[in-house]
Amino acid sequence: MWADAYLEQARSDWQVWELIRQQELPPCHALHYLQMACEKLGKAFLITGGALSLEQARNSHVAFKRFLQAASRHPELQRLLAMNSSQFRAHIKRMLPLAEAIERLAPALAQDGPNAEYPWQSPDRKIHTPMRYDFPVIRQLLEPSGLNLIKIVDLVLQRFYRLFT
Repeated sequence: MWADAYLEQARSDWQVWELIRQQELPPCHALHYLQMACEKLGKAFLITGGALSLEQARNSHVAFKRFLQAASRHPELQRLLAMNSSQFRAHIKRMLPLAEAIERLAPALAQDGPNAEYPWQSPDRKIHTPMRYDFPVIRQLLEPSGLNLIKIVDLVLQRFYRLFT
């Protein structure tokens, strides 16, 4: 099943993200794997629920924000996080801008702007490389909503089948 394949790769990307973020490397490398893990987790979830076809999954990088929006209505995930439904929905809503920023780390969504993989040129004609760029998303990941987002992704990757099948 395609959802299983996306989930398996999301878990592998997550492992690499966790390894890289513990090293003294440019943050773009960790962000690249974070973006890929989140995208593939979103695709696994959306394919499992029938909200995304394989064709759509292959041709889009937008899945993580949609996953969080759908997960905000999931009672078992809400229970695991010890929140009532309104708390949980508000909790997820606060994470959505960060989820969108993570999605935009993919070159296809960055539209010739900051991305975690390839050099780009800014409107002032300066050429930037990901390894030297100060990604604002890094600071956001250290804020409460970022730490909570990481917690949710990790939890869902560990318990995906118990939660969603």
